[in-house]
Amino acid sequence: MERRAKIVATVGPASSDEVVLARLLRAGADVLRLNMSHGDHPGHRRTIETIRRVSAELGKHVPVLLDLMGPRFRLGALAEPRLLRRGERVTLGADPGEVDLPVDDPGFLRHLQQGERVLIADGLVALQVLAKSARRVTARVVDGGSVSTRKGINLPDSSIPFTISAKDRADLAFAVAERADYLAGSYIGRARDVEALRAAVRALGDDIPLVAKLERAVAVEHIDEIVASADAVMVARGDLGVEVPLHQVPVLQKRIIAAGRRAGKPVIVATQMLESMIAQPRPTRAETSDVANAVFDGADALMLSGETAAGRFPVEAVRTMARIVVEAESYRLKQLADGARPSEPAPAADELAASSRRDPEALAAGGAIEIADVVADAAVHAASKLDGSLIVAFSQGGFTARRLARYRPVVPTLVFTTDERVARRIQLLWGTRPIRLEREVQHRDDLIEVVERELLIRRLIRPGECIILLMGYPIQDRPLTNLLRIHRVAERSGRRA
Repeated sequence: MERRAKIVATVGPASSDEVVLARLLRAGADVLRLNMSHGDHPGHRRTIETIRRVSAELGKHVPVLLDLMGPRFRLGALAEPRLLRRGERVTLGADPGEVDLPVDDPGFLRHLQQGERVLIADGLVALQVLAKSARRVTARVVDGGSVSTRKGINLPDSSIPFTISAKDRADLAFAVAERADYLAGSYIGRARDVEALRAAVRALGDDIPLVAKLERAVAVEHIDEIVASADAVMVARGDLGVEVPLHQVPVLQKRIIAAGRRAGKPVIVATQMLESMIAQPRPTRAETSDVANAVFDGADALMLSGETAAGRFPVEAVRTMARIVVEAESYRLKQLADGARPSEPAPAADELAASSRRDPEALAAGGAIEIADVVADAAVHAASKLDGSLIVAFSQGGFTARRLARYRPVVPTLVFTTDERVARRIQLLWGTRPIRLEREVQHRDDLIEVVERELLIRRLIRPGECIILLMGYPIQDRPLTNLLRIHRVAERSGRRA
């Protein structure tokens, strides 16, 4: 069975070598992520060049996802690790000589209020604000522990405004220059944060799709508006599990995936999926179940972070995840074939139309949006009734591909496009494989002939089997999808059905 949920693999010191990158892609990595919190632009540029070269050699369309650092807060330099004891009073501020715990960016201190929590080192150490002055904050240690230089700080109770730092602006310019395929925005709290990033990208002359990382407590209150604004979302369970009680994270994962499903936006589940494989060649049983349950929840993609960036077994981690996903999907498809109901209903047409209002291709389309949704829904229904069929769509910018992916067809979806960058972006979508055409085809019958030839050459279909074709007609006008055709591949060359 062909895997439907996609795998995002983070590239780092353990995987940036050309040989290892090729092995990652052969093992099943679909999207490659670069974490802009680490490394520098020359190094990332070399990695992107290597990714593009290896992808071309393997005949794959591999998108590059650049993950921005975002407004991250950390402790400053401590002379040595310090053990904080419960009940102890400590001060935080800019000057190491005047406070117990210096911070690298003291600007956030003015937003803290009495009674709010300051969490350090992934929440292992918790402080409660007692008072603040112009230069410092005084807090009481609620949960003690050891802290040291550059440990991360989370502020789950505070209203910290979203800002685009100087580093993020430099990284945005780098992403535009290197034609990144996706950008991930960190610490998104509201839809306006997504729009601020989008405006910054457009000011640089590009319109890179944005992945909103949901990792702040405030984002939980605004899930639907963030999903509607972003092009995709990420369940960033690391910081999310620090900012909200851990027992809420599994339910929030389901809520976010369901929100993405309703809006037709891809959802990536991330953090510690196969964490033990950083050091071990096999995952734990709990990790295996975690990956499978993300598939059952309906995730579009699953992400590996340290496992492939810095781990000892990056290729094995990808291969293991691919096997778990295939097994989980096989089980789920068998359930559906036996009459089980989908875990999430297909989104209604009015919900899809509402979610499309921010789609660049759909803004001026009017009623064509609903037509495209109805045609995509009909194609998925037809595929479920025709054995051995494929869905084949033509997409100038990925619009049709996104519509098909949200309906979760039981058969593979192939999307033909002439734009290499669009082909790479399509690769993130659930159950969808991009195929690039070297030139545009202007006539419907010629297009069908090209498709049939490509599918036979690639051995993706056999003579006598059906393909369900979706396209905008007339082709030369580049409309949204408005035509569905069921085509049977000829038994003998030269004869079409």
